[in-house]
Amino acid sequence: MERAEPLPPAAPRVPDRDHGDTAFFGHPKAFGHIFATEICLSFAYYGLISILTLYMSTYLFLPGTAEGVIGFEPFRRFLGATFGAVSPLELASATFGLVTGVFYATPLIGGLIGDRWLGTRTCIVAGLVLLTFGHALLALEATFLIALGLIIIGGGLVKSNLLGQVGALYGPEDPRRTGAYGLFLIAVNIGGFITPLVVGTLGEKVGWSYGLAAAAVGMSLGLVAYLAGVKRFPAHRAKEAAVSAPGATRGPAQGLVVAALLLVLVGSMLNIGAYNQAFNIFPVWAREHVDRTIGGFEVPVTWFSTLDGILTIVATALAVRIWTWQSRGGRQPRETSRVMVGTALTACAFLVLALAAATSGGGKAHILLPILFFMLADAALPWVDTVIMSLYSRVGPAGLATTLLGVYYLSFTGGNLLVGRLGQAYEHMAPSAFWGLHAAMAGAGLIWLALLGGWMNRVFDASMRARAGEI
Repeated sequence: MERAEPLPPAAPRVPDRDHGDTAFFGHPKAFGHIFATEICLSFAYYGLISILTLYMSTYLFLPGTAEGVIGFEPFRRFLGATFGAVSPLELASATFGLVTGVFYATPLIGGLIGDRWLGTRTCIVAGLVLLTFGHALLALEATFLIALGLIIIGGGLVKSNLLGQVGALYGPEDPRRTGAYGLFLIAVNIGGFITPLVVGTLGEKVGWSYGLAAAAVGMSLGLVAYLAGVKRFPAHRAKEAAVSAPGATRGPAQGLVVAALLLVLVGSMLNIGAYNQAFNIFPVWAREHVDRTIGGFEVPVTWFSTLDGILTIVATALAVRIWTWQSRGGRQPRETSRVMVGTALTACAFLVLALAAATSGGGKAHILLPILFFMLADAALPWVDTVIMSLYSRVGPAGLATTLLGVYYLSFTGGNLLVGRLGQAYEHMAPSAFWGLHAAMAGAGLIWLALLGGWMNRVFDASMRARAGEI
């Protein structure tokens, strides 16, 4: 792997923060409120997507029920014309991809609003209110599509602005910054770990509306957690801090840096397009083709998402320790090389699913094979998500921090649209070929980064030197 050369420190882009504020496990007290808010956000969002495809394909979109959903008929016609979706499962998969894809497109708009007009704090409060109302309406079948619309708008106002507030809590040379993004990912997965046990179990075993109501309760707690610490966050717009920041001048060099950052996202998008099928078609496949009986108890299929959450927490903690060890030994690899490690792990994970489907024949795969899949797939996440967030925070042009984080989320949009589109092919392919296709897609992301990573690193290095005044 290519290793990072020592670079001069970047010129400050935000005011230095108080390094003495270590109230939350060595981090500022305000970060504790972000941490709690993100746990609740993830609880609600991942609780929804853990049962979304099952809920729609086995109940809500079936004849006799779908007619009661406000706006369903024009929505069904749109999905049919745009994605060719016909059967309930095809409609459900297309909806999953569309909703999750657009959900991650709107943070770009939310980031622009936070950077240029309202400020991050106002955007986050407004977004959390919309998310709370949206999740509450999900529990009612009639308002399902309206609720999804509110969740998409609310998520757009919250996602990039909340992530931008993490970086705003630290000075440019504060070594806690990368660790903060690691903790942020852990917060995401604490919510992801808890929610299948609550939302998934209630939805599968008691009733879908009970599971969705539980997600709404979690979302309301997130609003409370943020409001409890709202005065600790800066209310100013990002452009006010960027006007006098060194390196804020626009020019071709900044355009080249932004282009390189966008090209990194191609590899990320292909990785996400494979990985997130674990929440769309995987539950459908596992429900029918995995032996989930342990000691006479049938494990709910949504519990695999709980495994996903806890394994990601462990993988993130391990990755941070590996990076710290590499840094101390002078062997720290470049960000692009780290992302390549993640895409390789994702490809291996889906090869395991392809093997499980191929070897089970007409029977059911052993439960250990899906568990191995999640071990590999979750090990990949910190090597992709955390690394790219840190990269954007490190080299992104001044005054565009929150907006660029919104651009980062566009890779989730492209990836999730791929998830929904490919999920429609599940009924028309052998399961082994279906999962093998996803392994190939993650592998394509690895090849992309291998081909362009060297050029990207040279662009990033030149930008950092120019910002420090060396060239």
